[in-house]
Amino acid sequence: MLDAEQWQQLLQGFLDEADDLLKEAEDCLLVLERSPADSEAINALFRAVHTLKGSAGIFSLEPLVALAHHLENLLMQVRDGQRSLDDQLTSLMLQCMDELNVMLRSIDLQSATLAAHNPRQAELLNALQAAGESPATSSSTCSTWQLSLRLDGDLLRNGFDPCAFIRYLTRLGEVQALQTLTHALPTLQEMDPEHCYLGFEITLSSPASRETLEDVFSLADGFYSLELSCTPSSDTSPAIPRPTAQTLAPTAKADEPRAVQGGTTLVKVAAHKLDELINLVGELVISTAGAHMQAMRSGDSDCIERVQAVHQHVEQIRERALKLRMVEIGETFNRFHRVVRDVSLTLNKQIQLHLRGGDTELDKTLIDRIADPLIHLVRNAIDHGIEAADQRLAAGKPAQGTLSLTAGHDSGMIVLEIQDDGRGLDTARIRDKAIARGMLDADSNLSDSDIHMLIFEPGFSTAEQVSNLSGRGVGMDVVRSAIDELRGTIEIESQAGQGCLFRIRLPLTLAIIDGFLVGAGAERFVIPLDMITECMEAPADSSGPLNLRGKPLPCIDLATHFALGPPALSRRNIVVVSQGRQQVGLIVDHLFGELQTVIKPLGQLFRHLNGISGSTILGSGQVALILDIASLFRDLQQRSEPKHRPSATIPSLSGDKLCS
Repeated sequence: MLDAEQWQQLLQGFLDEADDLLKEAEDCLLVLERSPADSEAINALFRAVHTLKGSAGIFSLEPLVALAHHLENLLMQVRDGQRSLDDQLTSLMLQCMDELNVMLRSIDLQSATLAAHNPRQAELLNALQAAGESPATSSSTCSTWQLSLRLDGDLLRNGFDPCAFIRYLTRLGEVQALQTLTHALPTLQEMDPEHCYLGFEITLSSPASRETLEDVFSLADGFYSLELSCTPSSDTSPAIPRPTAQTLAPTAKADEPRAVQGGTTLVKVAAHKLDELINLVGELVISTAGAHMQAMRSGDSDCIERVQAVHQHVEQIRERALKLRMVEIGETFNRFHRVVRDVSLTLNKQIQLHLRGGDTELDKTLIDRIADPLIHLVRNAIDHGIEAADQRLAAGKPAQGTLSLTAGHDSGMIVLEIQDDGRGLDTARIRDKAIARGMLDADSNLSDSDIHMLIFEPGFSTAEQVSNLSGRGVGMDVVRSAIDELRGTIEIESQAGQGCLFRIRLPLTLAIIDGFLVGAGAERFVIPLDMITECMEAPADSSGPLNLRGKPLPCIDLATHFALGPPALSRRNIVVVSQGRQQVGLIVDHLFGELQTVIKPLGQLFRHLNGISGSTILGSGQVALILDIASLFRDLQQRSEPKHRPSATIPSLSGDKLCS
């Protein structure tokens, strides 16, 4: 017998598995809506629901089992070709999956029981039963086709399954009769298991054309012969029982686990355990740096060589540890098929979603925290950006709007783009709204890009009326705040009548980065290495923008910016950093070189600082602050405006403990 703790562990394992199964089922259902003939998707969908039902039965979760059972019955009708999957049926199934998700969230881990039965479950059960009792035919206009199929003996040797063709025919219509021709079968002793001896006579009721039916067998060209004849649909068919999916072919069992690509075995690990590992690796990096510094001071060549060998192994461990938290963003992107579908139906708009770069990897923490801001931007693009079909046609655009989500790498950063082909931002309207709210003076001279960024101000909205989706001025400021917390940036590119693009830049990870150590005054700062373009000696007069190969380069003196006092050296350096298409020069006193930096959160004393994203401990034990380059770019922009915040002053780091 299992004790209470073991039972709870099993239940938690079921909940984790059920969450994955529901995500898979929803993805497959949305694929089927776009490609109804995708047999792999319908089989995967059926397996997911069947497995969920069976696992829930182990824990006697009867309401969940009942809903999954009726959903499975309806899916069986779709799989067997008894009914087509239309928009109404898809919406019903998605609602059932939402309710299953709600039920899973309401399970009490202590008692392994569901919350009380609610009217929503009864409503969905009734809808599923009604849909299952009146299966819809795939079309009101069907023809009866007679297919005489003869298969070549080498069909099996070339990797073709005869039953796969028949299963596909069930997707095109109703197989009213199926006769297997076995007269060519030899005796058991003479039979070659790799030789095909079969033929089929098939009666199919389908609206498909002759060309469509011939295309079913086109992949096996040269290994079959087919004769097609069409008879009026009113003719009576031979009284041969219609085969079910089980009698047509041995399909994959519903509870059979899917093979992982490449034979890879996956292991689920709690996120906090990975966090602990990353923290320990970070401490190991710091300790290794200290050991290397001590070895260099000692001058012992043998010790230096051994420390360098340890350093190489630590670097490999660091890379492997960080990769453990890296996941593809494709799973998050796939969620937007549902978002776009639901919002489009609500607003009665036609939207085509394009996803690119789903194999781009980034830290799991980043993915979890960026998902909601992305959803908000997508909903806004559909609601505010993309016009209704009649408006698009009047503007000379196709009735169907296009929304694209793209992920990729650029200068060591993750770049996410949300782009639509809608009306674009109304610059004049945003400006007028900002003036009316007192955010701008009427005679202020702002660029279009600066005006566009006003939409991220709290409470700002240009919507004429409040809806369930937008108009309250809540959301875009939260989007920017979330991105700022992730040490990221967001840019807007908009063209009136052509569309709008939001570009988000994020670091690859929030744990460990490769940095470049510099000094300003008595303090040490770390600059993310992937943002550095070049280093150069500062001219004697570097108070204003510099001329860098014919282009102006604005500069920030770190000692002045953080009120560290006047520079002690006459010879200083400039570190040129870039963010997108922008560049700025950071004036420093010393260049110490590259290092691996463990990012630690700032203590309460330093949380008010602009331009600082974290801290680290150097091998010598000294504290260094990690520069927030995005924040420095914003401060530089604010300096050019009449009103700007004063530069922050860094308290003395001597004896202060930044992190625990």
